[in-house]
Amino acid sequence: MNEEQKNIQANLLIVEDDSFISGLLQRRFAQEDYGIFNATNSEAALEVLKKNKINLILLDIILPGVDGITFLENLKKDPAFKDIPVIITSNLGQPEEIEKGIQAGAIDYIVKANATPDEIVEKVKSILKK
Repeated sequence: MNEEQKNIQANLLIVEDDSFISGLLQRRFAQEDYGIFNATNSEAALEVLKKNKINLILLDIILPGVDGITFLENLKKDPAFKDIPVIITSNLGQPEEIEKGIQAGAIDYIVKANATPDEIVEKVKSILKK
């Protein structure tokens, strides 16, 4: 196999309104040959989902307009998108916030302040291998 040949492992949707964090995650996942789609709010995220095959979503909670939890609850009700795994990435780290995210349908919850981009990449890899 040609080592220079790049195969996209999976398509990720990063829903994050902080351009610094979004850019950091995009660069790190691109190094691992992931296809990256980006949205800064729930409405834009839904448009990306309608037009592309997405394998996993990294979702912030605090977003302009519809918040991440409401977006996730709506996503899980939609037959077209309900099976896409979602990892919440948020700086809200209180146990009740984490529980709310998991109950809404997230497969995992990462507190951004407590995780490096490498740790987030490893978490995504482990979920996509299942």
